[in-house]
Amino acid sequence: VLNMKVVLFPSTIRGKIKAPQSKSIGIRLIFTSLFNDLTLKNLTYSNDIEASIKAVTALGVKVNGERFSRPRTLKLRTNFINFGGSGTALRMFIPIAVAIGGKITVDGDETLRRRPLSAVVKFLRDNEINVSSDHLPLTIEGKLRRTEVEIDGSESSQYITGLIYALHILGGGKITIRPPIVSKSYINLTVQLLRERGLNLEFDGNTLAIEREEIAPYEGDVPGDFALSSFYAAASIATKGYLEIKGLYTPPNFFGDHSVVEIYRQMGAYSKLEGDSWIVSGESIKDKLKPISINVEDAPDLAVSVASLAPFASGETSITGVKRLSDKESNRLKTMTEALGCFGVCSYAKNETFVIAGNNNILRGRVSCPNDHRIAMMVTPLGFFAGGEIENADCVKKSNPNFWNDLVKIGGRIKL
Repeated sequence: VLNMKVVLFPSTIRGKIKAPQSKSIGIRLIFTSLFNDLTLKNLTYSNDIEASIKAVTALGVKVNGERFSRPRTLKLRTNFINFGGSGTALRMFIPIAVAIGGKITVDGDETLRRRPLSAVVKFLRDNEINVSSDHLPLTIEGKLRRTEVEIDGSESSQYITGLIYALHILGGGKITIRPPIVSKSYINLTVQLLRERGLNLEFDGNTLAIEREEIAPYEGDVPGDFALSSFYAAASIATKGYLEIKGLYTPPNFFGDHSVVEIYRQMGAYSKLEGDSWIVSGESIKDKLKPISINVEDAPDLAVSVASLAPFASGETSITGVKRLSDKESNRLKTMTEALGCFGVCSYAKNETFVIAGNNNILRGRVSCPNDHRIAMMVTPLGFFAGGEIENADCVKKSNPNFWNDLVKIGGRIKL
């Protein structure tokens, strides 16, 4: 649908819903099909998942329904891939492609063309690999020879995830990450996922050691995504509902997307994990929610999850560690401010902090989405509270194509 418009009416969000699948885990699992067979049951084909499938099939993986069969030999089977808007798939693919060796051109849509690639381009040049420019479209030619490598950690964690896979292809090795390391929780997620599949990985300070071992095959569902679920949870809390979100993974013990459960609890909502279910309620909140101060540098997408609930707090919520948000699908520091402003909520970015003023007077709003899935999701709780319209609402397909349908199932009054 071109420019799908969603009209939201004041609603109470309550009931039970299956969590949207984890984009981060889904993409990482799909890339393991380079090493062993994979069966992903009930896979949701978001744009990012489709981009990852395109990447692994370009390297020889055969996909038949939910079965991914590993190739006998890894080699580039195409000279061009367009990744659409998927930064994760692109940034993981580049190191893997050079570990295999050959020549390929990569490109993406206008949101991806704007996103920086300087850290990986510098890495490629340092390793004598030819790169046509420092932005998309990008032609890469050559082969990674070294197994002890160094890369800048301040731009994206996704290159580092890609390098872990790349060094596994090369028989093991060592990555030194030049600090600061942003989005560290996603490196931790990769390490945990690959360790569970039998890989010997040590992540200590700013070094990663990878030993060559078999990665075990995988069969099962992609577990639920805490960050994507948070918008359902925020909508339920904001509208004084009660919601159970099922099918989530066991939270690891580092700060990451799963930390949103505790963040919402600190803000004064009922927010609790029971088994694989996240239960939230706004029914018992006597007064306003509480504002918080939080640093999201290790999991920057959480800034958007906090921003979807912060307008309902009594006072200023401040989110630090947000510098990376200007390089997302949109410049989120700008687009978050604009979108919240459409509902009468004041917010601003200053230095490396994003501040949201809680508001007693949330207004019916109208937002045109800047082709950024999380912006559409962020304003949904405001729309169910005060009513609203979201233009370009199909941008949610990037990560969660079922978003609007799911909300209808839990009481959201929506007109498409």
